[in-house]
Amino acid sequence: MREKFQPQFRPNSADRLQPPQEKTNAITHQHNPDTPDPTPFGPGSEERLGRSDRFYESTNRKIAKWLSPGPGNRILDAGCGTAGFTQLLAELVGDGDHVDAADTSDHLLEYNRSRFADDRVGKRIRFHEAPIQDLPFEDGTFDLVWSSRAVHHLADQLEGVKELARIVAPGGKLAIREGGVSARFMPTTMELTGTGLNERLADAMESWFASHVHFAEDAVPYPYGWTQLLRDAGMKDVTARTFIHEFLQPFSEEQQTFLLGGLTRWATDESREDYLSEEDRSALKRLIDPDDVEYVFNRPDLHFIEGITVYVGN
Repeated sequence: MREKFQPQFRPNSADRLQPPQEKTNAITHQHNPDTPDPTPFGPGSEERLGRSDRFYESTNRKIAKWLSPGPGNRILDAGCGTAGFTQLLAELVGDGDHVDAADTSDHLLEYNRSRFADDRVGKRIRFHEAPIQDLPFEDGTFDLVWSSRAVHHLADQLEGVKELARIVAPGGKLAIREGGVSARFMPTTMELTGTGLNERLADAMESWFASHVHFAEDAVPYPYGWTQLLRDAGMKDVTARTFIHEFLQPFSEEQQTFLLGGLTRWATDESREDYLSEEDRSALKRLIDPDDVEYVFNRPDLHFIEGITVYVGN
């Protein structure tokens, strides 16, 4: 079991945060902790992935425009999920052009084909059932190959990125969204949790992710960073840019729902209990309860900020 962190600061009751007088647009539904998470990419996953697409849409648009696809460009989204980013790429190409999108989930592909069937922009997207490690395209097919938060799921990340690099056309680019700066949205110090809950959650997530992804039984270790991964895959002129996703209270219902999902997993998921202290998990249960005085979205002082990093090689 991991060492459990203890809160470092607890103000006295006289310093207790008073319930806000201004409206903060807090939603009042609760997640059911007895309902298990859906399988990663099977039935039910489209709701979770769709929430993520909507949560990050404003910054995703900035990234898509920065990648500069245009009419005539050949584009692939590898590991497209619910194709939220694919749709943004398709908006930037011409009506006579196509964006290809690949995923291994037949459920998500069926969902995507159905929802885009009568959409003018969606009709520009061609979906393929294929893993990143074995893509059904000729060498040098695409001007832009994009992959978002998919490479880290691969057992052999280097081989996967080599396959992505293989299909980049001369003069084209490979862009992957991975890493970044951890999200946070609660104050550094709160009476209920002491100082540093954001940091403890980030540390717990990193440790959980390492044990469940990087150190899986079939994982091939790659002890270098994302820039070196692109270089080792044969890409040149590797660069990185971090986009800031940021907003203040009042949070929209969509934003609250997305953030509540993350807090609820840490508060109730038994598979994560070794990564966070029982005191912190108990505090989280109060923070996600809309009937509790400590309900987090009743606070007027919330500030969400996250750094989303994109690595690009030519």
